[in-house]
Amino acid sequence: MIKPNLPCYFLLLAFCLLPLSLFAQKGKQKEPEHKIVFNIKDCKEERMLLTIHFNKKHILKDSAMNNGKGEFVFAGEGKYEEGMYSLISGSKKPVMDFIMDATQKFTYNLDTTGNVSHYSIVGSPENSIMLLFQQKAMEARKKMMEWNNKKKEFEKNDNKDSVAYYQEKMKKMDAEMEQFINDIIDENPTLLFAKLQKSFRDIVIPEPPVREDGTIDSTFRMVYYRTHYFDNFDLSDSRFLFLPSNDKSYDSKVNDYFKKVLWYQDRDTINKYMDMMLQKTSSDSLMYRYLIEFLSKEFESSNMIDHDAVFVHLAKNNQLAGKCRWLDEDIIKKYKMRVEDLEPLLIGKKSVEMVLPDTSQTTDYSKWISSYKMPKKYRILWFYDHSCHTCQKESKELKAVYDSLANLGQLNFDVYAVNRTDDIARWKKYILDNGYTWINVGGGTGNVDWKEAYHIKTNPQFYIINQDKIIILNRDIPKNMIPTFLEEYERIEDQKARLKNKK
Repeated sequence: MIKPNLPCYFLLLAFCLLPLSLFAQKGKQKEPEHKIVFNIKDCKEERMLLTIHFNKKHILKDSAMNNGKGEFVFAGEGKYEEGMYSLISGSKKPVMDFIMDATQKFTYNLDTTGNVSHYSIVGSPENSIMLLFQQKAMEARKKMMEWNNKKKEFEKNDNKDSVAYYQEKMKKMDAEMEQFINDIIDENPTLLFAKLQKSFRDIVIPEPPVREDGTIDSTFRMVYYRTHYFDNFDLSDSRFLFLPSNDKSYDSKVNDYFKKVLWYQDRDTINKYMDMMLQKTSSDSLMYRYLIEFLSKEFESSNMIDHDAVFVHLAKNNQLAGKCRWLDEDIIKKYKMRVEDLEPLLIGKKSVEMVLPDTSQTTDYSKWISSYKMPKKYRILWFYDHSCHTCQKESKELKAVYDSLANLGQLNFDVYAVNRTDDIARWKKYILDNGYTWINVGGGTGNVDWKEAYHIKTNPQFYIINQDKIIILNRDIPKNMIPTFLEEYERIEDQKARLKNKK
């Protein structure tokens, strides 16, 4: 018996098996992770675009070609973000809105008429419910228009009974649609369409409770409104970011909450509700990132008094607390530097004492003037450059207020004017020519680097400190508003003192 050569035998065996192995791999095709099919009857468009709603825009996600039968297939690896999408024709005409659900495998049957009664869904309970709502709403609108027209006809003929009949029918239809929506919300708490419908509801503010002494808390309704403003929004659900924008959408509600409801409140109130809202999200969610970026931009760039303190609070408790993991080290460092610049100069912080020479520029330290030694109740720290045109203009405005109050015997502040330049001769002439009799200091020497201490980078800059050397204003205001600001400050401080004494 002749034995085969073993190496040749195994080589032949491997060769024979190779085609079978290749056929097996070809037969085992990978299933797409998303496959959305649109069957559009009578559609002549060559291409359809898939867009997602985000921040008042349509963002293109994909496109598909007509297979010649009006079928457009969006299929492939990976999953789309869940939310509301639009199907738009290649000629940029909107076709329809639909929800990208978790399955991301469904078929939508429609036509070119736009009549939703002809539409159907296979494989998506989320879109099936939305379509059912659209169909029912269309039928309701059709009936309401018909009944309203009949009511108007009877009104012309002064047929009150018939008018009342159609008014009652329309009222019942409104109630029926409202109940239909309520059922969708109650029966489908996790579906995006149900959450969307719930978000359209206005919150109901209860009547304020009566205290034991028979009085009513006048702040109850306002506090309740702030606290429950987002009760009908699921702030843990980032899909709200991918919904069409309107006056009741999430982005509009967030903007109104911070720019209208909270914008003019004190920083402690803003911080309280801002923190409360952020705590309802997850730090690894898109919702959290959206809020952080929105709030950081709005409060860092705000010109409102004390909003810099809100930004500092936000950054220290989020960006600098390691929660914003999408930020790289360079961005974190910039936030850190920004907070370090702002925090020492926030309202409520103790001002840095400056001891600076006057126009004599004497080297005798004992003759230098301190920003802490204030005959008057308040002191304005006025950082300027005598060669700066804006500084010259605003210095004159400040002097007008200063002289007016002095003439009335009502001057309750000193001005500690710090000149930035080293041209002593021109500085002296500038003071004499304009009659600035307040405290004039400056030059390149002092007990501290005051430019660094007060973050002086632009001209002019303005602070008000009180008799306890505490900063009560850290940004410029129209000079004629200084008396009003100080009056309001004293009113608020008196109110705080009374409330403290009551406790």
